[in-house]
Amino acid sequence: MKVSLNKSLLVLMGLILLILIAVFVQNRSVHYHEHNDRLNLLRDLRNLNSELDQQLISLTQAADLDAYTYASTLNALENMREQMLDHAGRFYRDLPESSQALLTQYWQTHQTKLEQAQAIQRLLNQADADTFTAQAAAARQGYFALNSRSELNTLEIDYQAHVNSGLRNADLFSMTLLLLTTLLMLLMGDLLRRLQDTGHRAEKNRQRLQDAVNSLDAGFALFDQKGQRILSNQRWDEFYPWLKATPDYRWSDLAQLHREHLTCQTQDQTPGSEHRVVEYTHLGRWLQVSDTPTAEGGIVSIRTDISEAQSTQLELRKMGRALQQSPTAVVITDTRGIIETLNPKMSEMTGYSPEELIGQDVALLRSGDMDPEIYQDLWQTLKQGKEWRGEMLNRRKNGELFWDASIISPLRNEQGEVTHYIAVKEDITLRKHAEEQLRMIAAVFDTSNEAIMIAGRDGTIKAVNPAFTRITGYTQEEALGRNPNMLSSGRHDHLFYEQMWHSLTEKGEWSGEIWNRRKNGNVYPEWLSISTLRDEEGQICDFVSVFSDITQRKKDEAHIRHQAYYDALTQLPNRNLLLDRLEVALVTADRDQHVIALLFVDLDRFKNVNDTLGHEQGDELLQQVATRLSQSVRESDTVARFGGDEFVVLLHNIHSDRDAALIAEKIIRQLSSPFNLAGREIFIGASIGITLYPGDAETPEALVRNADLAMYQAKQTGRNCFRFFTSSLQEHANTLMEMEQDLRLALDQNQLEVFYQPLVRTLSGKITGVEALLRWRHPTRGMIPPDQFIPLAEDTGLIGPIGLWILETTCRQVKAWRDQGHQLYLSVNISGRQRDLGLDAESLQQILHNTELPADQLVLEITEGMLLDDSDETIVWLRAFKDLGVHLAIDDFGTGYSSLSYLKRFPIDTLKIDREFIRDLTLDNEDALLVEAIISMAHSLKLRLIAEGVETAEQRCILYQLGCGYLQGFHFARPMPAIELQDWLVSYSPQRLQLG
Repeated sequence: MKVSLNKSLLVLMGLILLILIAVFVQNRSVHYHEHNDRLNLLRDLRNLNSELDQQLISLTQAADLDAYTYASTLNALENMREQMLDHAGRFYRDLPESSQALLTQYWQTHQTKLEQAQAIQRLLNQADADTFTAQAAAARQGYFALNSRSELNTLEIDYQAHVNSGLRNADLFSMTLLLLTTLLMLLMGDLLRRLQDTGHRAEKNRQRLQDAVNSLDAGFALFDQKGQRILSNQRWDEFYPWLKATPDYRWSDLAQLHREHLTCQTQDQTPGSEHRVVEYTHLGRWLQVSDTPTAEGGIVSIRTDISEAQSTQLELRKMGRALQQSPTAVVITDTRGIIETLNPKMSEMTGYSPEELIGQDVALLRSGDMDPEIYQDLWQTLKQGKEWRGEMLNRRKNGELFWDASIISPLRNEQGEVTHYIAVKEDITLRKHAEEQLRMIAAVFDTSNEAIMIAGRDGTIKAVNPAFTRITGYTQEEALGRNPNMLSSGRHDHLFYEQMWHSLTEKGEWSGEIWNRRKNGNVYPEWLSISTLRDEEGQICDFVSVFSDITQRKKDEAHIRHQAYYDALTQLPNRNLLLDRLEVALVTADRDQHVIALLFVDLDRFKNVNDTLGHEQGDELLQQVATRLSQSVRESDTVARFGGDEFVVLLHNIHSDRDAALIAEKIIRQLSSPFNLAGREIFIGASIGITLYPGDAETPEALVRNADLAMYQAKQTGRNCFRFFTSSLQEHANTLMEMEQDLRLALDQNQLEVFYQPLVRTLSGKITGVEALLRWRHPTRGMIPPDQFIPLAEDTGLIGPIGLWILETTCRQVKAWRDQGHQLYLSVNISGRQRDLGLDAESLQQILHNTELPADQLVLEITEGMLLDDSDETIVWLRAFKDLGVHLAIDDFGTGYSSLSYLKRFPIDTLKIDREFIRDLTLDNEDALLVEAIISMAHSLKLRLIAEGVETAEQRCILYQLGCGYLQGFHFARPMPAIELQDWLVSYSPQRLQLG
């Protein structure tokens, strides 16, 4: 190694010298060639400059000048100028600054001389001989006054001085380089000597280190950063004798060389730290391995023989593993009962971690529910050095109680003294619970209300409970050993039992309703559940049957089914059963090509019976109606109560719609005959809607809906009649449905408007008030008449919010007109439906308060139909408005069922004569007589009269003559929006009636 190092140093020194000499020679050579090139260029420049001067002398002497030579000289000078003044060129680039300045100055002088030469040449071409001679002498004198030759000499001298200075510097550098080289050689020689001394010392130290590591009891080896083995001791070779066959092995070879001779068990391998494993060689040695990285990247490997310690540790580990993996809990205490050691099963059983139990008294686990004498017996037995066995009820950490079976034994030292106690515990909580469950199951088995029967795989009965005897009549002694088929009723065929056994074998269970026979021969229904029990091999070993007598339940179900499908009052089929039968009838009609009819029957004036005679008599009437309806049809037909006073008749297998019409006429005749209720004869009628299948609809629901539509058509055309369903009825219903949806949005989308029609005095024509009339401007249908959407609003309940909006809007508008000087009162229509939807005196008073309209300036118009509701609630409702100061009027008087008794009972102020009496009014017709009678009656009752629908001056005159004081109609003004009425009020001029 030393020889190799010395040779390397000598070679290094030689290379350094060669490099220095080469650099120096190269540098001198480059500078020498550049210097010669510049000198040659300067010499050429001097020659060209002299040649140019000679040509100019000849020119000034009027001699012939060779133009080609002259031009060539100028071109050569121009090329040389560009070459010398090129800052990036070789000539100019390394010139000193002084030479660069002189070079620039020379070429500026040269440029001036060229300009002088061009001037002489122009003079030669333009002047005569005498003039040219005189002027040429002056020009020649000026030309040679520019001493470019002197400037060129100065440039050459300056450049040569620069070159000489560089040569001197180079010589100085050469001397310095020679000195440095000499010094370097001396230093390298000294370094070589020192290295040789160090190598000798290192070899001595290495030998000492080898002796030291050979004295180690552990195996030792040192590897460098390349994995090459540097040093190892004898113990290393003793531990790994197979490595001697490969003396030049490296660190990376060890794994392959060790593969057949040892196994490794990793104990610790932390990244960036020592790598420690335990190796077991085929020679039976256990080696503790320590491989530590060195600072230089090598590895220090140490092997320690731990065979004896490892054997002891393995034995202890086995014992510890057995303790840790024991399926039973183990705890070791001292003689005072303080816990010192426990296994994981003990922690698992108690819920305490080892840290929480170690150092604690075992009494920590006591539940407090054990007899203290048990613990006294335990300690007494242990102190006698004996083993104690028993069951203990303890408490887990979470407070849960558990049972354990304990075996506690004393542990003795070498002197035979008891130093510790070891307790082996098994959690028997599940076993105790199972025993308890078995006791409870036995109790349930004996006390259950359901019969329980256990049969073996061969079908013989093994056990029955008391409920079995109570239900079947067979005692336990009579049933045991027999086959369960002794209970068979004979009602089920062979296929039923095959399906039962298939379910038991495939699914392991079966449940269902079955009919069996008691011991006394009575057949009864039972709900039976059978489950299979299988042995460890998965084979069926027993069958467990649980059944109950469901005789009473069947009766209850029949009763419930009757209640679900029959009307409780009339005992007729209800809506659900009707729809079921109707669905079946549709299938049958399709199959047999028959026609069926559905009649929807609604009783007329039934509400009057309820209101006058009471609900009990109303129920009696419904029962009598049900009887008459049933008598009007065949037994194969169905009469159902659909709800309230509505009935539906389903006619099967009719020939045509004529058959349905005949049945409808018969029903109307039957129901038109008087009914005897509470000793009184009561007359009602019926409106019937008829629909047919096939033809009108395809589903039960659609047929019922069509018949309902037809029934409403019958009511609207006079009641006590029947109507067939038509497509126009469906279209009308669809239109109403769409209109209902649109009406729900109309108020929010500002589609509703209030029009106002003036009310005037008959004689003077003066405006006294306005009637508010609701209009609906639909975005696609246009203006919809009130008679189309007001009833719809009442049916759907939308009249509630719409009515409140009308009152709020119109009261505020009329108050604004009154503030402007128009003394008007407001008349607004209300319906009885609004009463049901919350319109009362309190809400109206709030509206009047908010709008500041006086109560006596508001008239509420009601219809004659509301008078028919001659109930105390209606009268109280209207009187509450009257108490506020609001006036009440009857609208469209004369077309309904009004009577003097109604007018006297209701707090009415005004009558409005219907337009039907006014349209064809003359003095000599019947309408005049009727109007005169109404006016006379109103005067006698001190009621104010308003005639509606006045369209001509003649009608105004007649009504005045008959005594009607107020009019309303197109003769004065049509209904108009508020903004139009505003302008109309300003422009209107009352016209007094002109009497003939």
